[in-house]
Amino acid sequence: MKLRPYQQEAKDAIQNEWQKGINNTLLVLPTGCGKTIVFSKVIEECVRRGERVLVLAHRGELLDQAADKLEESTGLKCATEKAEQTSIGSWYRVVVGSVQSLMRESRLSQFSKNHFDTIIIDEAHHSVSDSYQRILQYFNGSKTLGVTATPDRSDLRNLGAYFESLAYEYTLPKAIKEGFLSPIKALTLPLKLDLSGVGWRLQKQ
Repeated sequence: MKLRPYQQEAKDAIQNEWQKGINNTLLVLPTGCGKTIVFSKVIEECVRRGERVLVLAHRGELLDQAADKLEESTGLKCATEKAEQTSIGSWYRVVVGSVQSLMRESRLSQFSKNHFDTIIIDEAHHSVSDSYQRILQYFNGSKTLGVTATPDRSDLRNLGAYFESLAYEYTLPKAIKEGFLSPIKALTLPLKLDLSGVGWRLQKQ
């Protein structure tokens, strides 16, 4: 699968951060710009180097989407760590894992602390929560990539408590301008509401 120019730039920027010794970095791509494709290609390079990779997410559909896109774009299959499914004993080098399952001590303790070389966090704005941090602190020797859609300023400020850098950001206006997303159109609906029977009162300040 051939990457779009900005996707290739994002992939290269992530690798550059890791090569500089910045282990926890962030990728910001608007919804619809293929963040799963980008981190699938990052995973492909990691596996080529012999690394083990964990993809973390908090919803089952995100894990399924990651597994499907990974196989579609790279041919790599992965094991699953959620509910009754376990990756223990699997020879696959990529694991998609549910935060709700992996945060449990009984689950984490089955892995050595250096089991994973790289961790990918989908919807990384959740990564500052206690459940994510419990897993990330356990595997604290791993390189980490957080991926999220365009966050607001408070999101970026909070994410800065864990992530050391913003490797790459592709903005929504740029994606529209370059033709990768459709222009935003607002549609107003005229409503005829009779509010004559609605009571009102003044509130003292």
